[in-house]
Amino acid sequence: MNLTELLAGLADEPIVLLSQDDLPALLAEAEALREEDTRFAGSIRVLSMDGRILVQEESPEGRVYIRGFDSREAADAFLEERLTTYERMWDGCGCKVHYDR
Repeated sequence: MNLTELLAGLADEPIVLLSQDDLPALLAEAEALREEDTRFAGSIRVLSMDGRILVQEESPEGRVYIRGFDSREAADAFLEERLTTYERMWDGCGCKVHYDR
């Protein structure tokens, strides 16, 4: 998938899967606004690309998920929620991250 297709896909779907092979191109093209280490499934990033705000995250199995957001604030709120869930997972809460929702 090229990056134009990625952005077009986000117009139709809330989540787009990106191949591991395409991730470096996305990271080279997009501006990283924020990056946090999940300590569980790699980094989660807030990105800006072509006027769009995106969140990129990976599952422990290596699937790359891209989500589009209406604002930086909404993307940061999503990222904070994910980090809270990961922190609770380390505490043994039995929580799970549902990457495809």
